[in-house]
Amino acid sequence: MKYKIWAGVVIFFLTGQLASAISPEAARKELAQENIPYTAEALFAYVDKGATDVVGWFLAIGMDVNVKNEFGETALMNAAEQGHLDLVSLLMRHGADINARDLARRTALMNAAQNGHAVIVKLLLSRGADVNAISQWKSTALHEACMNGHYDVVQTLLNADANANLINNAGHTALMEAVIEGHESVARLLISRGADVNFQDLSGFSDGETPLMVAAAKGEAGIAALLLAKGADVNRTTKDGQTALMYAITAPGERSEIVRLLIESGANVNARDRHKMTALAYALKKRDVQLFKILMESGARE
Repeated sequence: MKYKIWAGVVIFFLTGQLASAISPEAARKELAQENIPYTAEALFAYVDKGATDVVGWFLAIGMDVNVKNEFGETALMNAAEQGHLDLVSLLMRHGADINARDLARRTALMNAAQNGHAVIVKLLLSRGADVNAISQWKSTALHEACMNGHYDVVQTLLNADANANLINNAGHTALMEAVIEGHESVARLLISRGADVNFQDLSGFSDGETPLMVAAAKGEAGIAALLLAKGADVNRTTKDGQTALMYAITAPGERSEIVRLLIESGANVNARDRHKMTALAYALKKRDVQLFKILMESGARE
């Protein structure tokens, strides 16, 4: 991976130097020969195509490198999103605003992180990209990388001091996003870097679920075991008094493996939520005979 990143750095310098060589007069001639209008709309169209030479002509003539489209996006944001490393190099060398925001308050770093473009993420960070910038939805580049399972990007962001415990508008930390999507290796990395395994949002954005509850609901036994091994509280409750065990039982699908894991880890099989329901009552409501038997064998009582 280190080789790929440094290869990207070499490309960054070479493409920028080559694309900067053309004169304004020569660039105008090239646009005319290709019947390309000198407009911002045309610039963005060729950014989308990854056409480094054409974008270089626009910049050589004097097009503002930070011009925005109708969504408030800059060429750098779009190039970063699509993984056009050579274009990112060119735009940065022409003074692109690394931390520019679109209408949703997103940055080029968020776009690159969301799509797993690790080399571009590293380059943006090296030029001063704000690693903890938040979007309109309070998500960071780390949230984006975690929900999409981009391990290398997550590692790069954490190495750049990304805050693993920031909360987005859904009430989720980066760890929660990784758990929701079932990205166990990413979850393990986050935990090793200090992510709070017992975090729960009680501010009103959510029901106050913990990562363990989400893993239980999704049947992610591997992630649940990891969280428990790292100190997750098996009996932590939501605002409604529900536990991870209740989350596992009420979720659709086969959940016997994770129910056994939670019980073996000390889950209170007779806990009641605010509706006075127990895990056993939920198993009966679900008509799940197997879960009912497991609970009864573990001392559950109505």
